[in-house]
Amino acid sequence: MKRKYIVISMALLSAVTTWAQQITGTVTDALGSPVAGAKVHLVNTPSVSAITDRNGVFVLNGEEGDWMVVSYADAIGKRIRATGKSIQIKLDPQDRMVNMGMASRTADRQTQAVSVVTAEELEKNATPNSFNALYGLVPGLEVMQRTGWTQNPTTLLRGSNNPLIVVDGFPRPIECLNTVEIESVTVLKDGPATALWGARGANGVILVTTKRGQYNTKMQVNVNYKYGMDFPINQPEFANGYEYAAALNEALYYDGLEMQYTRNELDAFKNGSNRDLYANSDWLGEGLRKHTVNNQLDINFRGGGKNLRYYTMLSYKNDYGILNDKYAKYSDRYSAQMRKYELDLRMNIDIDVTPSTLAQLTMLGSLRERKRPSTYESDIFYGLFNTPSGAFPVKTSNGMWGSNSVLKDNPIARIADIGYFKENPRMLQADMRIRQDLSSLTPGLSAEVAVAYDNNAVFKEQGSKNFQYAVNTPIVNVVTGEKEAMSEVYGDNSALTVSCWGMTEQYINTSLEAQIKYDRMFGKHGVNATALYRQESERGLGANNAYKRMYITGMAGYNYNNTYLLDVVFNQYGTSVLPEGDKFRSYPAVSAAWVLSNESFMKKMTAVNLLKIRASYGRAGWDQIPYGLTQQYYIWGGQYYFGDANNVASGNKEDKLAMNNLTLEVSDKYNVGIDMRLFNKLSVTLDAFLDKRSNMLIGADNLISSAIGISVPQQNAGKEEKKGLEISMEWKDNSHKDFHYYVGANLTYIKTKVVENGEGYKPWSYLSGKGSAIGQIFGLEAIGYFRDEADIANSPKQQFSEVRPGDVKYKDMNNDGIIDDNDKHAIGYSSSIPEIYCGIRLGFEYKGFGVDALFQGATRFSKMLNTSSVYWPLRNNTNISKWYLHDKIRWTEETKDIANVPRLSTLNNANNFQNSTQWLVNGEYLKLRNLNVYYDLPKNWISKIKLEQCRIFASANNVFSLDHVKYMNCEDFSVNYPDMFSVYFGASIKF
Repeated sequence: MKRKYIVISMALLSAVTTWAQQITGTVTDALGSPVAGAKVHLVNTPSVSAITDRNGVFVLNGEEGDWMVVSYADAIGKRIRATGKSIQIKLDPQDRMVNMGMASRTADRQTQAVSVVTAEELEKNATPNSFNALYGLVPGLEVMQRTGWTQNPTTLLRGSNNPLIVVDGFPRPIECLNTVEIESVTVLKDGPATALWGARGANGVILVTTKRGQYNTKMQVNVNYKYGMDFPINQPEFANGYEYAAALNEALYYDGLEMQYTRNELDAFKNGSNRDLYANSDWLGEGLRKHTVNNQLDINFRGGGKNLRYYTMLSYKNDYGILNDKYAKYSDRYSAQMRKYELDLRMNIDIDVTPSTLAQLTMLGSLRERKRPSTYESDIFYGLFNTPSGAFPVKTSNGMWGSNSVLKDNPIARIADIGYFKENPRMLQADMRIRQDLSSLTPGLSAEVAVAYDNNAVFKEQGSKNFQYAVNTPIVNVVTGEKEAMSEVYGDNSALTVSCWGMTEQYINTSLEAQIKYDRMFGKHGVNATALYRQESERGLGANNAYKRMYITGMAGYNYNNTYLLDVVFNQYGTSVLPEGDKFRSYPAVSAAWVLSNESFMKKMTAVNLLKIRASYGRAGWDQIPYGLTQQYYIWGGQYYFGDANNVASGNKEDKLAMNNLTLEVSDKYNVGIDMRLFNKLSVTLDAFLDKRSNMLIGADNLISSAIGISVPQQNAGKEEKKGLEISMEWKDNSHKDFHYYVGANLTYIKTKVVENGEGYKPWSYLSGKGSAIGQIFGLEAIGYFRDEADIANSPKQQFSEVRPGDVKYKDMNNDGIIDDNDKHAIGYSSSIPEIYCGIRLGFEYKGFGVDALFQGATRFSKMLNTSSVYWPLRNNTNISKWYLHDKIRWTEETKDIANVPRLSTLNNANNFQNSTQWLVNGEYLKLRNLNVYYDLPKNWISKIKLEQCRIFASANNVFSLDHVKYMNCEDFSVNYPDMFSVYFGASIKF
């Protein structure tokens, strides 16, 4: 009996002791609403955890003074100290887990220059391409539009092109993601953040984290549908048949050549009396329709229980193409419309196998189809732009495709009657990660292992055929004296031949990663460390298309009371592109932060919620270089003399010399920054940075004398500098019951400089690109137009081509009496990197009705108006636009005093079409990138049909642009698939 009482007493004592060591708390969001499904765990013992219930309440086995981490859906994160047995925890939007790919930090412990874009921001944009949702959102990230059917925008991170894209911890493309599946986009900008990625991080890193499930949450089903219409904008207007013929006559006259058309023939162009000979073909109008349509349907499932969480997305989207169906569906055997279809399935599953073991599975599968005419996209639009309206009809009066003896082609037939091309990309991305809490061995210890496998393959099929065309030649009817058409038929109308090419492209990427982590709090002192080993393999079809990489990385950090923070990184990185025995490079980094707002002397300043000062240095590299630079090759092409008669024999010869001491490009990054949050409404981030590049691969032809007798190899001698400022501010007010609003802006100022580019000796200092901006335009200074032959005779001799009155006159920079390449100097700004790039976001919501707008702009950069037919007319049998004919005043004998573009010419005329101030244009712009209007139906309406939320919306992209360029997209002058103004209508339902 005595023994029985002892056992009962011990049990009661244990229960009382356990109850005495419990911490009770409530987790709420920024508006004070309870957060269900948040996980709370001890820092030193992650397996000691609890999940908040529907009221946001949790009970955790811990003691006063313990440090805890609160996380929600692996996206929101906050580290706090238990100041009592009962605590209140408020999760603000700024309390995010900052994922750096190989390491994660809560935002309050971040010492690196990192910016985060949330799912809330991304989902305000209805674009089907996730890349296009990033315009103007991140300081330092310059996203520049490119036209094209499948083109992604140009992405510059602090002036460096093509930053590394990482999705869920592994390098992957972002364009195969939908915005609805993205939880956050994290942009790594400074040295300590990019050093983790070794020789892949020099140009910065963009990390995308996809959504995951939530603990103890019933399944949420989200259905999103949108219907879109794309309208071509910024399209050139070309001369009609009569205008073209008159302009051609004028050009021939000023070229000193015989004019092609008589007055009667010009009248025939105007009155349409004989279209076989005097055509008026609107090639763009015939080839394209007024708008195209697209659809997208996304179905999401999200939820979880105590041990299992899940997020699943099924997405289907299509685009029905902009080509005129009259011609795209010309054949009854196939369609050549430029159509796209895509079906995606994502599954993200998290399983708490045991209280100390977490398994994560991430998987994405994608099936796509892209179809177009057998003609390349660029060739389709080149033909539509450059074929003159008056050259020949689309079809002759006898039903044949039209053409002439010069072009021997027909741009509409190239759409309608040439066959089709189809490609089917198929993709599988899968990774699995296991995290093991080892705090039973020592508090704060854990381990992690991950493996990833990605397989991307493209299957292609082509249907090919030829078409017949008629060439009409004018001949004089001896009876009537009128010109008639003599028609000759060329080509053959062959049957369609289908070729199934099978798999033509494949990329298989595999990764293996293992980590040991230590994260422990000793009172106010926090210590963390990570040892990481990682291998990556990328394999494509063909020779020299496989890359292997190895990371051996150490990270360590110290934190005193969330006030003084220090992080160090050392990455020993190996790459297969370097020669045997010399494959590894070292990338160290250090960063520190002082959180002044946590100091005791700041406690009375209640308006200051956060004030943090950061400083960092780090090194990263770039290993995107070709194989074989250190090897000597022989190539075909040598000629040798043999025998008494010196007979010539062909054979192999030595190719360029092999490189000695090949190394990798290095980026040394310096950064200082300030993070502030005031009044719980205003967030401010300011960063100043310097990026010094060295060991860049450059050509050495101008550095080594040609007397060596053989081509010289590239050298790791290039150097560049990029420095600048970034500022980001946002005022967000959610304090009112029915009315919420926000205003945000960010600005990037960047100054670049070429330090060494291998240009060699320059006879005049202004010829040198050293010291100039990266991408600086060099050209001639146009000072007018030659008035007459006397003006030409009395001016410096221009050596680009024969000069006639009306041609551009240039400044003789070196006063040597000759105008040549030695007179080219820096004009305008860089054509590739704007010095100033900004974004402005604003929006409001009132009782469920909301508006969001995103403006984005750039200034202090330049473009060259050099698009054939649009700005440079008639050369080499091309077209002429109304910009040249009507918007500008071209030189003629009557307009020589007021002209602002040179005379027309049918010749190549290299003199007029040089890079010069004649064609230089201010590239600055301000665009309304996105406008979103929505309405959330009242909950008392939708609750009757068991819905949680029902939103209807209308959204528009590329709404307007204020710029200095007419007829083309001011960011991209390429002749390609049209720039689009897009409108979307849709609904989002959650239940």
